[in-house]
Amino acid sequence: MPYVPGILVSGGKLLFIAGMTALPLYHKHPHDPEELKIPEDIKEQTRRAFNNIKMVLETVGGDLHNIVSLVRYLTNIEEQDKVNEVMWELFGDNLPTTTTVEVKSLVVKEARVELTAIAVV
Repeated sequence: MPYVPGILVSGGKLLFIAGMTALPLYHKHPHDPEELKIPEDIKEQTRRAFNNIKMVLETVGGDLHNIVSLVRYLTNIEEQDKVNEVMWELFGDNLPTTTTVEVKSLVVKEARVELTAIAVV
């Protein structure tokens, strides 16, 4: 089943990870349009967003399997199965709890997925 209703956590520390898209985790401000080009493919955008999350987790000694809760913001809810495919590639059967929400738009118009996470490390 692609739905995990809850995870009991004992010990550890909570890490709250801000919304991540396929955009580079660190980029210039004001924005440089060349730096903010992202792939159109939803699966590749999802992989890049998870890679950004992974970079944050690694700074505290964690990895994707430390995630216990994930919110997925999609600009097209019909693409959630493609996002699920990427999650199974990355997590196997050890999925975090998830909430999926359809939104009108994200930080740049090309972005189709944004992920926010809570991890225990």
